[in-house]
Amino acid sequence: MNRREMIDLLTGVQSSKRNYYTELKTTVAALQKKNSQLEVINEVMSSFTIDFSVPTMLQHMLLKLATVYPIDRVSAALVNEHKLELSYVYPENDTFLAKDTPFPGIDSLYNDVFLTGQYAAYHSDDAALFFEKEGFQHLGLVSVHLFPLKSKGKTVGVLSLGSRSHFQYPEEDCSFFFNLADQIAVCVENARLYGEVLTEKQRWEETFRAVSDAIFIMAPDGTILSINDAARSDWPVEIGQKIRPLLEKATRSLEDPFQQTIDTKQPYSAELRLGNGIYDCTWYPLLGSDGAIDAVILYRKNVTEKRQMEVQLMHSGQLAAIGEMAAGVAHELNNPLTAIIGNSQLLLRTQADNVQIKPLLNDIDRCGKRCRTIIRSLLAFSRQDDFAFTTCSLNDAVSEALRLTQQQIENQRIAIHIDLDPALPLLNGNLQQLSQIAVNLLMNAKDALETCDTTNKQIHIQTTVEDDTLLLRITDNGPGIPRDALDDIFHPFFTTKEVDRGTGLGLSVSFGIAKAHNGLLSVETNLGAGTTFILAIPLATERE
Repeated sequence: MNRREMIDLLTGVQSSKRNYYTELKTTVAALQKKNSQLEVINEVMSSFTIDFSVPTMLQHMLLKLATVYPIDRVSAALVNEHKLELSYVYPENDTFLAKDTPFPGIDSLYNDVFLTGQYAAYHSDDAALFFEKEGFQHLGLVSVHLFPLKSKGKTVGVLSLGSRSHFQYPEEDCSFFFNLADQIAVCVENARLYGEVLTEKQRWEETFRAVSDAIFIMAPDGTILSINDAARSDWPVEIGQKIRPLLEKATRSLEDPFQQTIDTKQPYSAELRLGNGIYDCTWYPLLGSDGAIDAVILYRKNVTEKRQMEVQLMHSGQLAAIGEMAAGVAHELNNPLTAIIGNSQLLLRTQADNVQIKPLLNDIDRCGKRCRTIIRSLLAFSRQDDFAFTTCSLNDAVSEALRLTQQQIENQRIAIHIDLDPALPLLNGNLQQLSQIAVNLLMNAKDALETCDTTNKQIHIQTTVEDDTLLLRITDNGPGIPRDALDDIFHPFFTTKEVDRGTGLGLSVSFGIAKAHNGLLSVETNLGAGTTFILAIPLATERE
């Protein structure tokens, strides 16, 4: 109806005075109907939100439709895995078929509409037989109109409008019902797509959080945009912080790996150390369509235990190889050294008054005993000496070591603080070997303190038990161990002392003894602040 026709009707140009008001009333009714139809369409469109619900949309739509048409029931059948199923009904209790019931491929009015994409209708006086007819009759539906739900030219379902009175919509309303079906199809399809996107988003987020290695997503300026749970486990980071201050602590002398990724737009890998942890890190640039970096992903894997195991395996291989050599050398030298030391002592007795020969004999005796000490260390290192395991006390081992070393340490004006747990449980081990570990660690602490200018030199000895593991901690406030030497301190013959001050076997022998007790000897050090050696032995110890 164009503007001229509307004016003519309203002014009664084409009507007589007798039927003017009748035509005016009809026109107003038509306008009200159009307005109601628009409200129905608007209700469908406005219902599509983030919290979109098909049942709620059908409810609101039916309430609006019922003000214009005698419609009592509305339902939607949607495609699920290539099958048409009854998906939604309103009112919800106004149903004959169970929810998700599939419609058969033949003799089904719903399926015919879905396959052909054409409108169909049922009236109670129809003689045709089809799958849904029993349900319509059971529900008392006199008329049912079925419209295909089409989105982007594809039929995605069927809309059903049922009435318990005979209802045939006017021809001029045909376009309204098809438009209504199209709008419902768009909303349902968009809701399905949104659901898929939301599901994938949730699955990605759950996967992101569940990854055992740390993942950081950062802006080009270094601001942390997102992190998974593992990222918070051992790095003090939160969303919104800058990553660079943390990297400066971890990279030290290395180039800034984050900046390298920004500059080269290429992945960059580096091994970082933060605290006592070692981390294998790789930075990946995320490039936008214009080639600029939109974000940077940091994938961080904690390889501390792996690196420790690699070092232990390397030590084990070295210990095995050198042990075999050491055993052979020790046995070959042991017999002639016995003769040298014995004869030198005999000569010292006979030449006690010979001021010229006695100093030479003392040198021979002292060097012979030094060689014997080295040989004993080699034998212990190669585990050729037979040490029996018995019930013993770690405190007794420390006390025995102090009897041998305390005087030497205190002569260097080094204070010894002893904190032995009186309730320390006994263990199955070798007292002599455990005492040797304590002696080696105490002498190393003494030697370290002798090289520094600290006036208040201290060694702290502590024994305790934690988680069924006996712990011996020997701490000094000396200069600490350089980082580049940490990987080598347990290697045989490695020493930072002067040539005549150490053999380089003390820590390697101690490491082997700890391993023989199923234990572990480890070190914690800070340059300029001191070093702590920790001997950890499980209570349930059996000899390897």
